[in-house]
Parts: sequence; C-alpha cells; structure tokens
Amino acid sequence: MDKYEYVQGIIEQSSVTFSKAFGQLEENKRNAVFSIYAYCRLVDDAIDEHNDIEALEALEEKVKRTFEGDVPDDPVFEALHETNERYPNELEPFLELIDGMRDDYHNKPIKTEEDLDEYCYKAAGTVGRMLLPIVASQSFKENKSRLVEVGVELGKAMQLTNILRDVREDFKERRIYFPDESIEHFDVEMRTVLTGMVTPGYKALTEHYIEKAKEKYRVFYDNVELFDADAVLPTYLAAAFYEAILDEIRRGGYNNVTKHHYVGKFRKWRLLRKAKKNLKQRGFDL
Repeated sequence: MDKYEYVQGIIEQSSVTFSKAFGQLEENKRNAVFSIYAYCRLVDDAIDEHNDIEALEALEEKVKRTFEGDVPDDPVFEALHETNERYPNELEPFLELIDGMRDDYHNKPIKTEEDLDEYCYKAAGTVGRMLLPIVASQSFKENKSRLVEVGVELGKAMQLTNILRDVREDFKERRIYFPDESIEHFDVEMRTVLTGMVTPGYKALTEHYIEKAKEKYRVFYDNVELFDADAVLPTYLAAAFYEAILDEIRRGGYNNVTKHHYVGKFRKWRLLRKAKKNLKQRGFDL
C-alpha cells in the first residue's frame, strides 16, 4: 500500500469530520495534512488506547530521527518526512504533543485554568502549529507570529470541544479535565453529574467552557484571510463542524454525560452552505 493511502486510511477511520474537511485540499496539501494527522493519531493512541509509555517513547525517537533525515521504515514517518521536505516544519510541536500524552499517562493534575490551557496547547494547539506551514504556506514566513497564535487558539478550541464531548468516556478512564478550581467555583459534584443529573452548577460550568471555546474559534474566523486561498474553506469547515458540537451540547440541555453529541450529515450540509456564504461575503473566491 502506498504511504499516502496508508495515512489517508487512518484519518478516514478515525475522524470523518477532518477527513471530509481536509479531503477537499489539492493532492500535495491533502497528503501533508493526512500525514500529520496520522502521526498525531499514533501518539494519542499510544496512551489513550494502549496506555503504553514505551510505545510513546519509541514514537518520540522516530520523529526525532525523521527530522534528522534518518527516516524509519514506517509509512507514517516516510510520509511525514516527505511532508517536511515540501512544507518545512519545526520539531518542537511534534515533541510537545508527545509531552502532553506523557502528562496524561502520569495523570498530571489539572488544578487551575492555566493547567487546562497548557494541556489544551500540548494536546491540540501543537497540532495547529504543525499544520500552519501547509495550510498557510504562502504567508507563513511573513505572518508567522500571528499565524501561530491563530493556529494554537483553533487547536485549543477543538480540544475544549473534545473535553466537553467526552466527559463520560474520560471519567471511565479516571480522567477529569475540568480544573479543580472551576469545579469548586461552580459548586459541582462530579459524581452526581456522572449519574446523568444536570445540576445548575454543572450547566454553568459547561457553558463557561463552551464560551471559552467559541472565543477561540472566533480568533480563527477573524483571521482566516491569513490562510492559503485553497485551504480557507477546508480549514473553515473543520472549525465549523467541530464548533457545532458545542451547539449540540446546548440543544441537548448540557447533558454531555449520558448523551454523545455529534453533528449529523444534514447539519454539516447546512454548515457548508453557511460557510461558503460567509466567505463569499468577505471577498473569497470559492
């Protein structure tokens, strides 16, 4: 199997949302995005699925070798190497993602908003950074600092969305990503909530993080002109599809414990139409 077919298979199996959104990119960019996604999936799965710290350490060694030009005999890292040749990237965010999964393995406590922000950066803000040389290739050097801020905020928004969507699944793994100080501030008893009872405090806690995530999505929407013309719509759609999960949580009465919220095909079709309309009004030629 061709290495790009291999990484495409990973994203199609793992994320219909990202597969559909970024599948619209031209071939080189599509292959590059899928290669980075496949790497991120391997890193996540090493801990989230297998709880295997040795596998995580092996991936760290492989990605270091890849950036040094000593490419492992592995389709994901072969694809990643070619991606870096075409769209030069930095090693730092690739290692920071691994560091975030290492924190997960050791159950690093999240006590404050700052702890949560650091976790969201390592888990997904890093991914935003990895993708920038691909989806903003034309303006990356000129606008690097601003683009990094935008890409990181988008990644953090998506990670907050993941946290809000996966409360029950995370709790089963003995993980709670809401900071201790926020749980105390909103007077939430998580064990009560996890029976399916949406208390006023838990509703307020959830709404607090929905709004924080939406603020971060807005940073991306307000700066979408920094991205390559052919990457604007796919990136915009990835954000819009993910943000819509937050709206589903609201519609579901903030019950993100007994219900698994997702965005259906018809809703995605409407979001596609809305995205095209919004972007055309802003002068984009789609």
